[in-house]
Amino acid sequence: MPQPARLIWANNLHHPAGVTVTGTGLSDPIDLAAVEAVFLSVVVGDLPQGMSDGHAEGPQLAVTLQVCEAGGTWLPAAILEPRYVEYPREPWAAGPFTDCTSVGLGATVPMVLPPTARIRWDAYRWANGSMQPASFGRTVISLYGR
Repeated sequence: MPQPARLIWANNLHHPAGVTVTGTGLSDPIDLAAVEAVFLSVVVGDLPQGMSDGHAEGPQLAVTLQVCEAGGTWLPAAILEPRYVEYPREPWAAGPFTDCTSVGLGATVPMVLPPTARIRWDAYRWANGSMQPASFGRTVISLYGR
């Protein structure tokens, strides 16, 4: 019988409603030595202010599960990009905005997990001719494993 999933890492351990993520950030290394599969999720409660800056691309958030290979290089195992509708016509399309995946044996992304991983987030928007950091509020990034 499979073991129940347990929380391995979350960015909001001391802030249950979520935290604001801005620009690029990294978790500390995460020990996956006793883990066969993980479930990664991201929930965004508040989108950046000023969504419409006259550019076709709005703010973007990418959350990546990176694994460390034997030479010490961090490789992307899964990338989450929660989607939103800037001007939703339906109330359910107003958020929160979510994305999730599973990685490991018998998962959506099938692979043998290396013993060390980390979470990276990149929150940016196009402004003044270049990519600038954006802030996504009430964001919860969670990694469960078994």
